[in-house]
Amino acid sequence: MGTMERYSKVGMQELDQRLSKIVEAARKKPVSVYRYGAPWVWIVSQDDWQGASKEVASYIPPGHSLVLLRPQIEDLLDQHRQLFLALNAEPGMLIAPRTVMHILLLQLLYSVPSEQQLYEQLSYNLLFRWFVGLDLNQKVWSFNVLSREIATLLNNPRAVQLIQKIIGEVFCGALLQMPEFSLNFALLHTWLARHETTSTASH
Repeated sequence: MGTMERYSKVGMQELDQRLSKIVEAARKKPVSVYRYGAPWVWIVSQDDWQGASKEVASYIPPGHSLVLLRPQIEDLLDQHRQLFLALNAEPGMLIAPRTVMHILLLQLLYSVPSEQQLYEQLSYNLLFRWFVGLDLNQKVWSFNVLSREIATLLNNPRAVQLIQKIIGEVFCGALLQMPEFSLNFALLHTWLARHETTSTASH
């Protein structure tokens, strides 16, 4: 049993020397293989791999702040179904508007500095994939599609106001107790200011 428990992190040299024992240990518990001091690959059993492939949520700690706050977010989104129906009717919309709303909330909550980095995070960040509803094996939309859908949502003043409402009602009171969030208020103000300018010009 000691051998089984010993391997949870190994280097390349040790992998070469003790492959059979490490693979045997991986049947009980995944083993992380390091190369040049950095994580490289995992060795996992067939059962672990199949179980992981089924459910990305299995990787997300149930006590994570985003998990705890998600029901409040979904309640607010449910109250604005008509907005999402209208957005869904926009020509060429390929991503569900509600999904795009989740993506924009992630950009604000984690201060992701650019759409390109946001796109990359959706490819490999399991928390991001879970929050927007992507399975482990599901491909992310192309960057051009994602960028266009984000622009469509941000061009809608009601959508931007809803983002502000969610941040104000769900997150603002909780941010001090939840240090993993680094909310980008400046970005939110930029989104809002665009519509304030338009509204002023129309009067």
